Amino acid sequence: MKIKIDHDVYEIAKRIKYIDKDYYIVFDTSKQNFEVHNLAQIDNTYCLTIPYNTLDIRALQYVYESMSTNIERIVETIENDNKLRENADTRCVLSQFNDTLEDEIKRS
Repeated sequence: MKIKIDHDVYEIAKRIKYIDKDYYIVFDTSKQNFEVHNLAQIDNTYCLTIPYNTLDIRALQYVYESMSTNIERIVETIENDNKLRENADTRCVLSQFNDTLEDEIKRS
């Protein structure tokens, strides 16, 4: 069962409307989580699941950061993260190669 949240301690249900007037929050009792829905979406109002077990400022930040209008920044962040991981992997392989090479030199 999904229960629409109209009032909460930190007024997140009210404040989310500042991000998009068509947003609303429901609590899914079977999954025990909060979801954000959008009335303007056709067929299915579901937008995202809030990854926290309480409604607080993190929920608003998560919704804001997940918005499609931020897609360029999101893609840039993902690409930068991938480059950092790739560079770390390269450094690790080079380090292992150097260690192996040093061991071989010591043996000869």
